[in-house]
Order: sequence, then C-alpha cells, then structure tokens
Amino acid sequence: MARIAMASATAAVAMLLAFSATAIGSSGKSRCPAAHGASAPHSGTRSFHQSHCPKGHGHRRHHGKPAHLLFFSPHHGHCTDARMQPSASNVAQVRAATLCLVNRERARHGERALHWNIHLVTAAQGHTVSMAFGNYFEHVGPGGQTPLSRMRRDGYIYSSRVGFEVAENIGWGSLWLGTPRAVVAAWMRSAGHRANILDRRFRDTGVGVSPHVNGLAHGQSGGIYTQDFGVLVG
Repeated sequence: MARIAMASATAAVAMLLAFSATAIGSSGKSRCPAAHGASAPHSGTRSFHQSHCPKGHGHRRHHGKPAHLLFFSPHHGHCTDARMQPSASNVAQVRAATLCLVNRERARHGERALHWNIHLVTAAQGHTVSMAFGNYFEHVGPGGQTPLSRMRRDGYIYSSRVGFEVAENIGWGSLWLGTPRAVVAAWMRSAGHRANILDRRFRDTGVGVSPHVNGLAHGQSGGIYTQDFGVLVG
C-alpha cells in the first residue's frame, strides 16, 4: 500500500515542499497580496510566494518577456499522459501533462489558464535537475540560490524597475506517486500549494521534471517536480 511522505512504507513514497515570503516595495505600501502558507498531514510544506511593487507602478499586469509560448489545457476535461511515470524520453510530455492538470484545476475554480514562459521553464528545470542530482529537496540550492534569485538569473524578472509576484511548488514521489496526476493531486490537498496553483493573479508558469529520484526514493523509480509561477507588474 502506498504511503505519503515520512511513512516507512514499502511501496511508494511522496513528499511536497513549498516556501513562502513577501517583500514590500519601496513605497512602503504593498499593492501585492500578503504571503500565505500552510501545512498538511504527512508532508513537509511551506510556500514560496513573494511580491514586489516598485513605487509608481500601477496594477497593469503583463506576461514575462517573451510571452509567446505553448499553452496546455484539458480536452473535454481530460489531460493526456497524466498517469505517465517520468523517464528520460518523456520529460516534455510529463511537463505538459502537469500544466494541463494545473490549468484544469484553475478552470474548475473560475481562473484563467497559465501560459508557459521560457524563463520560468528554465528556472524550474534547472532547480529540478539540481535537486535530482544533488540529492536534496529544498527551495534553496546548495549555493544559496532561492526561487527569486533563479527567476532573476534566468531572465524572468529582467529589471529592478519591474514589479512582480512569484511563487514555487516542488514535489517528488516514487512509483505511481511520481506521476503528474499524483503530484498535482497532492499539491491540491496542501493549502499552501493549492493557493499558489489557484492564485488568480498569476499568468506565467514553468514546470521542471526529472525521473532521477534514486537518492530520495532509495532506488525506486519516480519523478521530482518544480513549478514556478509569476506575473509582472509594470
């Protein structure tokens, strides 16, 4: 029987993590929402959710540069490849299935779909690979890289003059708990992760996927995921 997170079970194991913080712009008043976070049974959860509104910037929101990439939504409520276990040959399909499932949840709650942003895809995939081969599961990398610093480095937050709101969910699971369906379902059961997925302000996203979970899953197959969220204000 599959167990979640800390359980010492024999079959499948899964764990979630998110991280949360808020920054207030130089005006001393924030037009951006406060941070949110929560915990869920049998998983380590925090939520990353940070915002910054520079002085003089209004509420006009736009996609990150460039905002022209692929968009995945369910077809008649169905997301292809949602039960696919990640492998070296199907990362793109698993990534697309993950976004499709997230957009299905947003549609069910009356929110608009998220669109790929190449800079967030790069940030999310880079962090996923770092965790997978570095044998750790945290938002902060071994060199101190935070979600925000990665999004800056990879070009999503391209100027100190642009306002932003960003967030990140990470998760991993072994065997069937490493499929997009299982990971997104687990995120939706955790208040902090769910809040990031359903945040109506977000427009852009990137998903990172790796099948290399041996160090975390003690030799079992599975998948490790990062999803970055963002909106730019300017």
